[in-house]
Amino acid sequence: MSLYSHPGAGWSIRHWRRDDYPQIEVIFRECLAAFPWRGSVRDEVLRLRQALSANIAFVAEEKNAGVVGFLTLEQGKAYVPHVFVDGDWRFCGVGSGLLQVARNFVGRPLQLDVDIQNAAAIEAYTALGWRERAKVGRGSREQVRLVGP
Repeated sequence: MSLYSHPGAGWSIRHWRRDDYPQIEVIFRECLAAFPWRGSVRDEVLRLRQALSANIAFVAEEKNAGVVGFLTLEQGKAYVPHVFVDGDWRFCGVGSGLLQVARNFVGRPLQLDVDIQNAAAIEAYTALGWRERAKVGRGSREQVRLVGP
């Protein structure tokens, strides 16, 4: 069942299923390659698996491309540990669509952390009305906690 769709771009958002995992991991690994300051890819993938098994998750999919983005959500905290979009599908509204579905699901503003080195993401979230709440982490793991509109 589609929770949200973008007819012009051809993608829709639904709850994730276990058979989505291979595509989710491919997107995740490709995105991590752009973040050399992150720790071990193996550790990051383990955290992703834990988040998928313990929390709610949504995927954006397109009929021909399959899964093009995903988001994990800690419902009780309205916290988003992961939101990643395939490089070919960025700037098509996938990320903002996933965030909107998550916000509607919890019924209140979301929170997420962005690596301090990821200036492009911080700028994009700020343009969408997100605001800085705090700095979290240390050293190469320093992040900015953002709160959504």
